[in-house]
Amino acid sequence: MSLRALGACVVVAVTATTAEPRAQSIPAFDDLLDKVTDYVTLYRRDFVGVVSEETYRQDVRGRSTTDNRGFSVEAPTTRRELKSDVLLVRAPAGDRWLQFRDVFEVDGKPVRDRGDRLVKLFLEPSASAQRQVDDIMAASARYNIGGVNRNVNLPTLALTVLDPENRAWFGLAGARKKDVWELEFKEQRSGTLIRTTGDQSMPAHGRFIVEAATGRVLSSQIVAESAALHAQIDVTYGLESAVGMMVPREMREKYTTKEGSTIDGRATYAKFRRYTVKVDEKVAETKKK
Repeated sequence: MSLRALGACVVVAVTATTAEPRAQSIPAFDDLLDKVTDYVTLYRRDFVGVVSEETYRQDVRGRSTTDNRGFSVEAPTTRRELKSDVLLVRAPAGDRWLQFRDVFEVDGKPVRDRGDRLVKLFLEPSASAQRQVDDIMAASARYNIGGVNRNVNLPTLALTVLDPENRAWFGLAGARKKDVWELEFKEQRSGTLIRTTGDQSMPAHGRFIVEAATGRVLSSQIVAESAALHAQIDVTYGLESAVGMMVPREMREKYTTKEGSTIDGRATYAKFRRYTVKVDEKVAETKKK
């Protein structure tokens, strides 16, 4: 399951309706959408280069079977724990944002080629911008386990729905509950944001909990489905003083195949800081001589 490469913005009207038309006016809902759009636009700019340490556990269970006597037999569970640095980067073409998972520990053992991988991805640009995007996404998914090939298990994925370039492709409805809005979305296009590795559409739907006064996203849920797979990713956000903004705190995910096998994941995020690239000027000057 992969995140579809996004093309140019499709200029159509946003379908904006309220879940409680008598209780909430259309102008109030439109005002919320403006706040959310502004928030996500600024978030994309300010969150680029923010690094966090991710502790991520994945549990995979095959479908249950029966023995010769007809008794149910639970399938064994496979578990993996990853420790990674997670950061947001801009796509080489500058038209998208991608979240990169730099795994430095797998089941307690350090990853050996980590430095070389970072150099290849960020300091040695590919001749093809799309190829480099594909390389970044593949590197982020290389240590996943289970029978579902996926690169969508990243905490900021759902925010893509609220990006100005994508919002027109989703029907939106909202209801205010005291100081927050519950904002629901449903994808309304054939070329879906999330697709299977066989390029089959997986229409997405879900919801956000949004702070009414500011438009800040407090939590997100995105669900994508095909005939063979059901996927769900839930993320909660909290204010982080180290970077002065809302950040993902926890991500929970679940994938269920039509055969009955499941993948469950839980990731937590800490140690937020700004990512910087240092240039050794002495080396550069030496090369010029």
